[in-house]
Amino acid sequence: MPTTFVTSKGQVTIPKRVRKALGITAGSKVEFDLEAGSARIRLVRAGTQSSIEAVPAILNYSGPRIPVSEMRGGVAMKKAASRARR
Repeated sequence: MPTTFVTSKGQVTIPKRVRKALGITAGSKVEFDLEAGSARIRLVRAGTQSSIEAVPAILNYSGPRIPVSEMRGGVAMKKAASRARR
């Protein structure tokens, strides 16, 4: 049986073997059930990776949609700043 330590904040790392068996990934939601002095962990919702296209919905942005291919300003500024640091 895998074991782990509890941090001072009450956090634990779920052992890899358990995460893999339950399908727990980053962003997953789990639930703990208390039962006769024990706790059970259950996967409620598997984590999904977000894409750049999902950002407006995540941020509740209601303005016009701008394709990523047209977003040059920030990328150009980042490249210029990178060159300036050299």
